[in-house]
Amino acid sequence: MLFKTNEESLEIEVAGYEFPEGVGEDADWLVLKGTYKADGTVTKDRSSCLTAGELQELTAGLKVLAAGIRDEYASEFQEPYFELTVQKTGDDTFQAAVAFTMLNSPEDWDTAEVELECDTACLKSWITELEQAEKRFPPRS
Repeated sequence: MLFKTNEESLEIEVAGYEFPEGVGEDADWLVLKGTYKADGTVTKDRSSCLTAGELQELTAGLKVLAAGIRDEYASEFQEPYFELTVQKTGDDTFQAAVAFTMLNSPEDWDTAEVELECDTACLKSWITELEQAEKRFPPRS
């Protein structure tokens, strides 16, 4: 999912299971890869901060928002290293705020945060990406 403004961008993608051969309660943890670009610099990091079930909840929450059933989605993941809030602000406009903790950042900060406006097409593109990730990384426990 790409969150982009004129000044900065944050791309979040599901890289894989934390434990490819995992079993039990750890089998469903996913690794997210974040790429943050601002001021001509690029910072990348990975974090095992989302479960396969939470990925499904994220997708469902954005679908409900895109369908107009609810006016806001706010993530409530077990780990606080990835957060997303999207709020409807008009007929075809949404305000999104995303944060991804980058503990390996060489800078004097540890969390990339981007706020942006998007439309329904943008929201649906995020949903499509999440649906593809769900197919590749379904819950295993």
